[in-house]
Amino acid sequence: MKHLYLFSVLLFSACATVQAAPLEAGKAGIYGELTAEENSVVKEKRQQSNVSSSPYDSPTQTSETVSSDELVNYANLDDLYVGLVVPTLAKQQHIIHVSTQGISPRALAVAVGDSLQVFNDTAATQSLFLTQTVNSGEGIQTFPSLAAGSNATYSVQLEGNLELLAENDGNLKARLLSKKNMQVKRLSSGDSYQFENLQPGDYNLIFWHWRLGKIEQKITLNSGDNLRVDKTLSVDSIMRSR
Repeated sequence: MKHLYLFSVLLFSACATVQAAPLEAGKAGIYGELTAEENSVVKEKRQQSNVSSSPYDSPTQTSETVSSDELVNYANLDDLYVGLVVPTLAKQQHIIHVSTQGISPRALAVAVGDSLQVFNDTAATQSLFLTQTVNSGEGIQTFPSLAAGSNATYSVQLEGNLELLAENDGNLKARLLSKKNMQVKRLSSGDSYQFENLQPGDYNLIFWHWRLGKIEQKITLNSGDNLRVDKTLSVDSIMRSR
């Protein structure tokens, strides 16, 4: 009986982790849980070879041999993003540090017009720029040079899949997803998210990880709706969504 009680408590705790907040009258909301999962093919090969972690998956990755720094624990990923495109959005500021170890955070989801407050923690002047990846276009946005030990604020004007790069150091780079009027939340795998007190209407919900890719889902909310949308980011789920 004691074991049954313990099981019931654990089950209740698991179910209670994702809860919808109360809504204001006439408003709507979206909530859910976002997780990351490895490619099913890679998972099967890993289990057969008794490897404890997996490489980052990509639809074009076929190599079965990876170095130790490419291994990843999907349950511990802490740079997943969920975004919601809303009619109007106040601009936000994001903090970025440039050091000899790289750019932190290494991935960031932003809205067009958001500002990047960049701290140059290296001993050299850095000339940073944003560029669209192949699938997003050929736009480039350059920023004024940033002296060692100083910081400056730049505005993101490009949209799509972007890279933040340094002209003189190829090891300094970060990935950005930029979209107009996108409100974002950064999550760890298994975390819950919530967008509450939204006006009824049509919305675009975006789930993204810088190496796994993104899933977009159209949502229609009526007054009083509190819609739960759970999503798993993996190569399998992203390929199915296309």
